[in-house]
Amino acid sequence: MGEKCNFVVVGILNIHNRMKEYNFFIRLILLFCFFLSTTRFATGQEKDGEGVELELIRQPLRYRGSYEWLKMTGEPDLGMLGMGADFFIVDKLPNLYLTINTYSAIAGKRPGLITFGTGVGYLQPLFRSPLSLDAGLFVGGGGGGGAPDGGGLITRGHINLAFSMGAVSLFGGYSRLDFPTGEMGSNNVNVGVAISSQFSTARRTGPKRQENGSVASLDKTSTFRVQITGQNYISFAGDPVSRSNESQPQPGDISLVGVELDHFFHAQWYAALKLHGAMAGGIDGYMSYLVGVGFEQPLAGDRLTLDAQLLAGPSGGGGVASGGGGTLQGTVGLSTRLGEAYGIKAAIGHTFTPGGQLNGTLLEMALSHNFHFYTTAGAHTKTAYRLKESERLRMFGFELLNRTYWSSSERMDKNGRPYDKAFNLMGFVVSKRIHDHFDLLGATNWAYQGSYGAYAEGLLGLRYRYGWNPSWELRAQALGGAAGGGGIDLGSGLVYHYSAGLVRHISQNWRLAVSVGQMAGVKGNFKPFFTDIGIVYRFGTIQK
Repeated sequence: MGEKCNFVVVGILNIHNRMKEYNFFIRLILLFCFFLSTTRFATGQEKDGEGVELELIRQPLRYRGSYEWLKMTGEPDLGMLGMGADFFIVDKLPNLYLTINTYSAIAGKRPGLITFGTGVGYLQPLFRSPLSLDAGLFVGGGGGGGAPDGGGLITRGHINLAFSMGAVSLFGGYSRLDFPTGEMGSNNVNVGVAISSQFSTARRTGPKRQENGSVASLDKTSTFRVQITGQNYISFAGDPVSRSNESQPQPGDISLVGVELDHFFHAQWYAALKLHGAMAGGIDGYMSYLVGVGFEQPLAGDRLTLDAQLLAGPSGGGGVASGGGGTLQGTVGLSTRLGEAYGIKAAIGHTFTPGGQLNGTLLEMALSHNFHFYTTAGAHTKTAYRLKESERLRMFGFELLNRTYWSSSERMDKNGRPYDKAFNLMGFVVSKRIHDHFDLLGATNWAYQGSYGAYAEGLLGLRYRYGWNPSWELRAQALGGAAGGGGIDLGSGLVYHYSAGLVRHISQNWRLAVSVGQMAGVKGNFKPFFTDIGIVYRFGTIQK
């Protein structure tokens, strides 16, 4: 068997040396093998099973989309699309929310102006009417599109009036959006829509025994799907890149890698969020951030499924000719199950930018994992519960961090200037425990201070944890993915990170973390050391 595998590998590598476009598929297969190995390693490792006593907590969650015009001088105003989620997770202040959001250009002349960040807000109902006041503040990092974004810092405040119609509410009001270290900012009118949902978590109750048995309403499940995806453009209608004196990428050159998150709100319909970054084709810094709906239709029992999607959102950067940034994408493909929770999909699709020249057909491959979470009834409820034989407590984490890159000033960026000795990024990490000592990671980092406001990263990886007492733990992690923008030289945009650090437990849910490490591009000359300081929110969910 080993000799046959070696023969196959050698054959693939020979083909790769002859045909450059196979680079994408080899890298994607290696990424899929890593994903399979970590999830397979996790099978049966989490021990929180039958009889474990928990406290169930249900808290409101709100998905929010908005639109506003950012006023510009000497050029068309920018249409800024806001997309994000608001978490009402502070028990003593039930109307206070923490937000994760992005504001990005989809109209104007700055495609690739994409930002990411966090903030706080307060939703105050007005008497017993369907009206409420919503005030909040957002801070983040990002930039792009050649816009005067300075170091990438973005701030936004809003005061809105919202009208609720059940789970859906419409809102509008005043907002102030600024790039304080750049030359953009204005007072705006914003409008949008919000959809109410729930955020159900569970945590151990400690040594005290609970008298309650199972909760009668704990029979509703919510299905989420996480996919590692890769896209390769096989044909173009027109020139995909804004280059006057250089050759255009050829079919097969442009490759993207990313993550897709799907939430099924019906047996066959789901809401999709798809994020991609360039990893080949000379367009490092290109990013797309698309949302939309998908539909699944079983074709042969429950093993083969037709999958179709229609998505829209911002994209740009890397010199890609995506007009104002507004992007449409449709795909159709076949997926098949690999065991109970895993699946693989192959699809063909088309990307179209109404105001630009990016108009191309793509092939997509994806490897998925499905999660079926139990939910509870009521708002801001806490209920005792004892796990059943078919249930497990799955642990997840959100981490918000500040990263500082420390670089040698002897190396030059793409603009021929020495790299900043230090600049700062805002980072966000999602983790899932797959073993007593291991977490699977997804991360993104966005520059907000320094000379590289358009720089951003999207990463996947693995973390090792070791706790030597209840209050402290060591951790080491390695990640890889796509990065670019801001004139930083990363070659194709493929990068990797490794680091080690300490975590201090503050409470059952909250931690403080510090790390040191190094980041490097597979190609290019940017290879800085970094320091991270972050706050972590860890929570559990009950999964079938």
